[in-house]
Order: sequence, then structure tokens, then C-alpha cells
Amino acid sequence: MEIWPALDILDGRVARLMQGDFNRETIYAGADDILTFVETRFGGWPPRLHLIDLSGARTGQYQLFDVVAALASRGVRVQTGGGLRTIDDIERVIHLGAERVIVGSRIVSDPPFRRRLLKQYQAHVVAALDVRDGRVRIAGWQEAGPLAGDFWRELWEEGWQRAIVTDIVRDGTLDGIDEAFWRRWAEAPGAIGAAGGIHSRDDLVKLKALGMADAVVGKAWLEGRITVEEVTAPC
Repeated sequence: MEIWPALDILDGRVARLMQGDFNRETIYAGADDILTFVETRFGGWPPRLHLIDLSGARTGQYQLFDVVAALASRGVRVQTGGGLRTIDDIERVIHLGAERVIVGSRIVSDPPFRRRLLKQYQAHVVAALDVRDGRVRIAGWQEAGPLAGDFWRELWEEGWQRAIVTDIVRDGTLDGIDEAFWRRWAEAPGAIGAAGGIHSRDDLVKLKALGMADAVVGKAWLEGRITVEEVTAPC
């Protein structure tokens, strides 16, 4: 299982939201300090980074192209999302060096778009399945979409291979993972990444035992619950 330290950017600042609520944010670094923050906190450049444009998720306009290019040029493997809703933007971020591109809202609302995207960039695309009450949330988690399990099976049958599932109820809470939630997803086909509520190395061990392909860790490493060494090492 690969562990991906998460960096969320809101209005140019390093931030975390509580359960996806834009009114409950914690700021970790100000505008124009993103790269300095990353290099300083990791004592160099991390091997990989999960980079999300929270502003883009809300507005539909991804803005972190320069950050992706800078990280990729320093050897950081980047998976990124948040407002990537056009083929041109997705193509651009891949050409700038992103290894994986996370797409959520538009693959729900536009089946022809997602099939074209899959045909052109199957090796790079990852479905974002941000889940609350069993349903995928879209538009920066502000709107309810289809039943998450059914939707992933539909994507899998179309040829999608990889998804990142976020347990929104636990996201940003540091309450630990909901094992029952992840046992259900462990039975799903494909490479499933887990996010939401991870607060300790024990959570990572449990997710690995369930067979999760990836784990995305945000607040826990930002606040020192999981060390930088733990979040960048193999699990």
C-alpha cells in the first residue's frame, strides 16, 4: 500500500477542511508559500504528494498548474484534482508532470466525457468517490450524486481501474477510520485508495490488511499524529 501525504490548497493557502465544510477551515501556510512549506515540512522533497485544489473543486476552475510543474521538476510524484473538468486542463496537468489526475464531478454528470477521458488517459485517471450517506458528493462536496457503490461498479465496467474513496464523515476529524466502511470497499473491484479520518500508523496498518491500494493522509501528518517519515515510507 502506498501512502500519499495530502496537501489541500484553498485560495492559495495550505488548508484543511472539517468534513468538507468550507466554513470550518484550518490554515497551515499563507499564500505564495506552498513550495516552501512542502520543502520545509518534509526536510526536502517528498517522494509523492496528493495535491488538491479546494477552490477549484468549488468553482470548477483548477489553478495549481504551476505548483504541479514545480513539484514534478523536483522529482515528486504528483496525483492531483479539484476542478479538473475539461479535457484541455487534464491534458495540460498530465503534460506538466502529474502522474495521476483525480476527476470527480464531471464523470458523474457527463458519461460521454468520462468515456473520452478514459480512452485518452486511462493510465492516468483516478475516479474521486467522495462519500457521505452512501452517495457520491460532487461540486466540492456540496451536492449529492449517485449511490457510490453502484456508480463505481458502472465505472469499473467501463474500464476505470483506480479510485480514491473519501469517507467525508471522518475527513479532517482525526477520529480514526470507520472499519465497517472500509470493509465494504475492500470487496469492490479495482485499486481503491482510502481517505478520511486516518489519525495513526495503526489506521494505516488496518487499511493495508484490508487490501487498500493507497492511503491518503492529510491532517494527521500536518499536525504530527503521523510523522513525515511514516507518511513517506512504504507500509
